[in-house]
Amino acid sequence: MPSLLKISSAVLFAALQLSPGLALAQSACASSPVYAGPPMRSAPESVWRKDFSRSIDGELPTELQKTLGDALDKMLQHVPAASVAVAIPGEGMWSATRGMANKASSTPVVADQAFQVASTAKTFTATVVLQLVGEGKLKLGDSIDRWFPDAPNARLITIEQLLRHTNGLVSFNALPSFGTKYRPPAEIIALGTAQPPQFCPGTGWSYTNTGYAMLGVIVEKIEGMPLSEVLAKRLLQPLSLSRTVMRRPGVALPVVAGHSAGRPVDDAPDQYATPYAAGALASTAGDLVHFWHALLAGQVLPTQTVRRMFTDMPPMLGPYAGSNAFYGMGVQLYDVPDGPGLMLGHSGGIEGFTSIVAYVPADDVYIAVAFNEKNVPAEAGLWALLRALRAYRVLR
Repeated sequence: MPSLLKISSAVLFAALQLSPGLALAQSACASSPVYAGPPMRSAPESVWRKDFSRSIDGELPTELQKTLGDALDKMLQHVPAASVAVAIPGEGMWSATRGMANKASSTPVVADQAFQVASTAKTFTATVVLQLVGEGKLKLGDSIDRWFPDAPNARLITIEQLLRHTNGLVSFNALPSFGTKYRPPAEIIALGTAQPPQFCPGTGWSYTNTGYAMLGVIVEKIEGMPLSEVLAKRLLQPLSLSRTVMRRPGVALPVVAGHSAGRPVDDAPDQYATPYAAGALASTAGDLVHFWHALLAGQVLPTQTVRRMFTDMPPMLGPYAGSNAFYGMGVQLYDVPDGPGLMLGHSGGIEGFTSIVAYVPADDVYIAVAFNEKNVPAEAGLWALLRALRAYRVLR
């Protein structure tokens, strides 16, 4: 599927590998760190000149819906099922869910059936954290020793460094012993913090789900309720994201089955609850687009806070090298010159699933894609939909 995979340079789903020799003792780290990685980027000023307040209510033109639907049908030659959404501010939105929820049993998807969307959940978690900062319940400069006194570099790691993956902590899912059984938040955090840190806080960048699990615990302690309830109260209910829910162990949900090379993955649904605040959401492309529209429109955070999320973004390194992506506070900035160009969004990947949601400034469009196939990047689906939109506009 060469055309569908043209955006493979933006694939962000390789498992993290530990870096021997980078472990540093807390005593060797400075309290005022100097970032020593490759140059950072920020979203350009031109992005913020867009009128994000424009509504995405209503339906896109019938002819455009057909064009996008044809692109989706071509995707289904390569994945069992897909949830996709395209929204153009001031014009409307189109979403669709098609394909097989489970290929082995030939079970088709139903309308608006949820997919595991993995790390796209990080933007939800970051938004709640930044809401707490705005309410004075938390500070970006707070160190984590108040909640995790035994974590390496606990007195030096800040909330902002957890949000930006600049804390140096090892990601719990990078460990060979991680497995697929359900692990509660305390256990996955213990797995990650038991490892020597990869670098001094603030001096480098490394994607770490451990840090986001910590953020979830911090939110729960401040709010005095489970993270799932915090998300529902602060984001899901106010924005009417009725198809989005955080996975919990022992609670069955009508989520499509994940696949690998066209075959359903092992039936261990509780494994999808393990990532917790780092990626335990089940959702639809439509809900992801609505959330990102609300975020950029300043409906869930002040506009200045949203802009700060996209500033001083280190390039995503390690297995992400060459992905043309940069990481901020729970958000990613993509730059793929031979494809979509600049995008603001977040990708996700977990056993059996890939996902992405992004706003493309050049085309003034929001696109979200979720596949229930581990081996096909959702970025490829985004690129297919965007090319279809561009072709439609040329012909109009």
